[in-house]
Amino acid sequence: MLQQRRAMLKILLVEDSDVDAHLTQDILAEWSVEQFDVTHVARLSEAFSHLSQTRFDAILLDLSLPDGYGLSTLRQMQAANPTIPIIVLSGFSDQTLAVEAVQSGAQDYLVKGQGQPEMLARSIRYAIERKRAEERLTYLAQYDQLTGLVNRTLFRDRLIHAMARSKRLQQPMGLMLLDLDRFKAVNDTLGHDAGDQLLKVVADRLRECVREVDTVARMGGDEFTIILEGFSHEDDLVVVARRITQSLGTPFNIQDQQTSIGVSIGITTYPTDDHEIDDLLRHADAAMYRAKQRGGNSFEFHISNDSPPSTLSSKSS
Repeated sequence: MLQQRRAMLKILLVEDSDVDAHLTQDILAEWSVEQFDVTHVARLSEAFSHLSQTRFDAILLDLSLPDGYGLSTLRQMQAANPTIPIIVLSGFSDQTLAVEAVQSGAQDYLVKGQGQPEMLARSIRYAIERKRAEERLTYLAQYDQLTGLVNRTLFRDRLIHAMARSKRLQQPMGLMLLDLDRFKAVNDTLGHDAGDQLLKVVADRLRECVREVDTVARMGGDEFTIILEGFSHEDDLVVVARRITQSLGTPFNIQDQQTSIGVSIGITTYPTDDHEIDDLLRHADAAMYRAKQRGGNSFEFHISNDSPPSTLSSKSS
């Protein structure tokens, strides 16, 4: 009878004591449920080098290293690799330090050499599962479940940071507010499932129209926003807006039926439009409304009260 193959978990052990490292490896070798492929390094710098080249399931971290000490070691490791669960292996049974380590992001705090193989092995497994659950909850809180785009909450956070970078680097930032044309007719004639399918395809097309560094968000319903950083001239925004109107103006095949919509886009630029987030969104919304009044599938730039009408408006042909 063939023996069932055990799961293999890749572990990075960051420990400057060879004796303690061998002890940890021996303890894990005794565990029969999973197999552990342990890579041992003695310094933080070595750990960062390995993490940049190899995917690990978990990190076992000593807090006292030649190039790191105490909770600072943990924070550096977590900052460099926020998605990998970290278990602290300490030579001290210090309840206060243990609590502080967990509060700083460690999944667990264990004392070296104490406990049976089951304790360390299960701590690793539970740490991996807890980290996955945390990432799932974070994803649900920050991304739209239907389209996978950034949601309203994460969008506002990214916009705050984009505005700060814009002023610090003295590089303009573009903000687009998009509202689909004739989307309600799709829901009314083909049903909400078709509408959901259409929104997914719209999201895909929007991603294709911008760079990876740009942020595309779904604000709710059929309303989307885009943050574009580091452009050199408003003409760059015109190119993107035309690309979007042409892409979304191309018919969609939904439930084996050809469906045509469009998109109305309002655009404002920061810090030319030097206002807070809600004002920027209102300005982009007003420009979008003017685009929709022109018949849709077009874009308009925000016009301040004392400026002449924009010459950058365009209707997609």
